[in-house]
Amino acid sequence: MLEVLFSENAKRSMAISMGKNTCACATSSVIITNIGGKKPTKKEIRAAQKEAEEREKRNWQDAVPLKGDRRDIFCFPLLLSVGEICEDGIGEQRKKAMLQLLRTDPHISEKEVEKWLETSRKNLAQFLERMAGGEPVRIWSSANPDDACGICWLMEQIRPMGFETCDITLVKLPEFEERADGVVQRYTSWGEIEPHQWGRMALSGKRLPAFLLRAMVDRWKMLQAENAPLRAVINGQLVSAPDTLYDDFIKREIFAQAKEFMQAEVIGRVLGKYQLGIGDSWVALRMEQMIQNGILEPVTQAASKEPIYRRILRKCKNEQNDKNKSRA
Repeated sequence: MLEVLFSENAKRSMAISMGKNTCACATSSVIITNIGGKKPTKKEIRAAQKEAEEREKRNWQDAVPLKGDRRDIFCFPLLLSVGEICEDGIGEQRKKAMLQLLRTDPHISEKEVEKWLETSRKNLAQFLERMAGGEPVRIWSSANPDDACGICWLMEQIRPMGFETCDITLVKLPEFEERADGVVQRYTSWGEIEPHQWGRMALSGKRLPAFLLRAMVDRWKMLQAENAPLRAVINGQLVSAPDTLYDDFIKREIFAQAKEFMQAEVIGRVLGKYQLGIGDSWVALRMEQMIQNGILEPVTQAASKEPIYRRILRKCKNEQNDKNKSRA
């Protein structure tokens, strides 16, 4: 079974789930928060760590195995919801879009982006070769815009070999899940899934009929023709969108801040509160545009090795006018 993902975080988690003796080598981390800022004692830390390890063991004891080999995992983290998409294959348009989106992180260079793209090209060639040999495929997708674009893009790559004989299964990410302890976990991406969950999630997969695969190709061709700066899932439909689509959500959180505020905090609130399925880089880029438009201005600068949004911003005088306009 060929496994297809569109997120590196998801790939890492799935790879762990396919490892031998996974339960024995599983690791856990804990975050201890004490009211009043009191530092936890070594005894409290050990107790919390032990509890986390026991919980992890129980998770693996109850887990459904995900059969397969790590060499069967094919990941295409192309961030296709952003930038131009009218080119064939994985070319310069994708490189340009990814460089723009990832420039907020100083650790990511043009050389690294090119390396990711070349890896995706090789993965695609190998994937198509193995699929042409008759191997079944399981695609892990979601309402996340990059996933929704990814599966439509992949169908266009598969189209030349014909869909009638293809064995393609789709596993959709659930919106939420109630755990045994009564806690309800919400999901926005496969990267949030823990290694022990993959086998159970796979049980919900459904084989895709040929007509639906062709419909995905038609959707991708339509999106390519429109070639908008952004694509989003709205009311369950993947559509083209302007680059300002999420600006109101960002401004809403900016207006709730004091005159000077931490940019990273606003980004965290946008991502956590609205569950838009977008990443921190896109929010940071839109805030960068707000700086260019005179709505915000930097007060401090991020350290050389930190993302640019690790800084303090100040609302400018015309921010109040912009706020009033957004309410009108």
